[in-house]
Amino acid sequence: MKNWLFYILFPLLFFQTAFVEAQEILIESNFQHTLLGNRVAIFEDKSKKMIFEEAINQKFLAHSKSSINIGFTNSYYWVKFRLKNTDSSKISLLLEISNPHINKLQLFTVKGDKVSKSVLTGDHFPFSQRPYIHPHFVFPLELNSDESAEYYLWVDKHGEQLQLPIDLWAIPSFTSYNNFLTYFVSMMLGISSLYVLISFLLWLFFRQYLTFYYFLYTLAAWVFLVAHAGFGFEYIWQNSIWWASSARPVSSILFYFFSLLFARNFFNISKKNPYLDLHTKVILFLLLVVLLAFLSQSPQLNLIKNHWYNPTFYEGNDLMIVMKATYLIILAALWSIIGIGIYFYIKTKKAENLWFTLGFSMVMISGTMVIFIFWGYVPDNYFTQNIPLISQPLEIIIISFLLANRYKNIYIQNAKFSAELADQRQQNARHLLEGQMIERHRLSQELHDGISLTLANIRLRLSMLADKTQSDEMNELVENLGVVGQDVRQFSHALSPVMLEKYGLVDAIEGLIETVKATNQNLAIGFSHDPIDESGLAILLKQTIYQITLELLNNIVRHAHAHRVELKLRIKNNHLFLEISDDGIGYEILVKSNGIGLQNIQARAESLNGKFTVKRQNKGMRHVIEIPI
Repeated sequence: MKNWLFYILFPLLFFQTAFVEAQEILIESNFQHTLLGNRVAIFEDKSKKMIFEEAINQKFLAHSKSSINIGFTNSYYWVKFRLKNTDSSKISLLLEISNPHINKLQLFTVKGDKVSKSVLTGDHFPFSQRPYIHPHFVFPLELNSDESAEYYLWVDKHGEQLQLPIDLWAIPSFTSYNNFLTYFVSMMLGISSLYVLISFLLWLFFRQYLTFYYFLYTLAAWVFLVAHAGFGFEYIWQNSIWWASSARPVSSILFYFFSLLFARNFFNISKKNPYLDLHTKVILFLLLVVLLAFLSQSPQLNLIKNHWYNPTFYEGNDLMIVMKATYLIILAALWSIIGIGIYFYIKTKKAENLWFTLGFSMVMISGTMVIFIFWGYVPDNYFTQNIPLISQPLEIIIISFLLANRYKNIYIQNAKFSAELADQRQQNARHLLEGQMIERHRLSQELHDGISLTLANIRLRLSMLADKTQSDEMNELVENLGVVGQDVRQFSHALSPVMLEKYGLVDAIEGLIETVKATNQNLAIGFSHDPIDESGLAILLKQTIYQITLELLNNIVRHAHAHRVELKLRIKNNHLFLEISDDGIGYEILVKSNGIGLQNIQARAESLNGKFTVKRQNKGMRHVIEIPI
């Protein structure tokens, strides 16, 4: 009955109010685009109970600004505008609400005495429940030739902040604009996605709290951007109406929560400034409280019967309080992060602290602007809508380079410490070798001047005694004692070769070769060398080369069953090279390299910052020692 009376009385009501309160917008064939914000009239329904038939009887107030930004509200709103097609042909248009976070919307169209309405849509309904599939809310409009129509847009965002940017498009212009918008948003989200992946790999590689917090805050930033642009509801959570409304506040809380943890760990605040650390902990706690408040409203948890985000009526007062508190805490977190960066830069004058401040200032500017938009202090337009899509990827890039620079510096510092430690180990090994050489020389002197002379004296007396007694057994003892004396002299010379001290490295090696050949008649040994000025060679270097030569020749004699050995001694590029090759049976490098002898040679070479390499040949082995002079 009520609807029947409405359709009878509607033409009278229409002529009484519409022309006074709504400016008629003329549409021509060459129309492309216009903003409707300053060409509409608005009515606020504080009761949140009016239906369309009641709302049109209310007094609508003309809106003068290009974008409708109510700020925080606990009311329903009605927006009215008139269109007229002045062209001779039918025109198809698109009405776009470029804020993808309206809870409920419905468009009523009045043409003469006929009223039609769109599907009830918004982020409190599945994404498929839209008159036009798009991240924003888009309504198709049609006007016949010389036709006028009045439109009433009902909007519900009570309990939160309401921004209502309204654009009217010709379809070709909207398609072109939409392609550009999709490309721009996709590029920004692609950059953010790349850095989420990089931060994840960084955390897997370093496994530190700093990289873990960095990964989580880049992930939260990505979720916020996807939700902010409306792409998340279109492509990821199409049917999750609670998360569609909660995604932005929850992801922004998580973003600043992990940003603060990142800053706290980056500057090691807990150890450097307890008072600043207490301030940080308080804000972290408050962020956690409002996060739990949002999560408690999830229908899946079923903790609250009449939760904030549902398609049915809810009061909205509690939600508005939490939303306002949330953005105040986020503002405190924003400025705290910047304050932390400035504080540590002033204190340390480190460039990385300045870059930290610069990086987060991007988010501080965009975050503060977005919050001021939510409060209704800043106009909502194309730039302010999309500034997070620009600032957050830039901030992530700057912080990523900052983090990479920090780990590069840590790597350089660790490499420096490792080099210093390796140098110290080499010096210690060199000192150990020098001590060994001194001790070898002392033992050699004692053997040569003490035991060797004593043995010679005993042999002489035994020889005289043998001559007197004519005993064969005594003569055998004299000969055995001579052999022992010879072994002692050889051992003495091996400990500290006299030839090396008197004549130099080349002559000492030649003497060593002659000694080996004398006791191994079937072994041919060749020795070639460059002209060497041994005055520039340290005694430790010469002794090391001699000892290595002795060790390798002994190994060949004992184990290789070789017939020929080639020794080469040369100097190239300020390095001394000793190469010893044989034609013996050879050995498996991986197995033999565990031997004590080769390990000693390796240690001797490395103690002088040199290298020892072994290569198996078709027949025999090739050993190369390279030591810088």
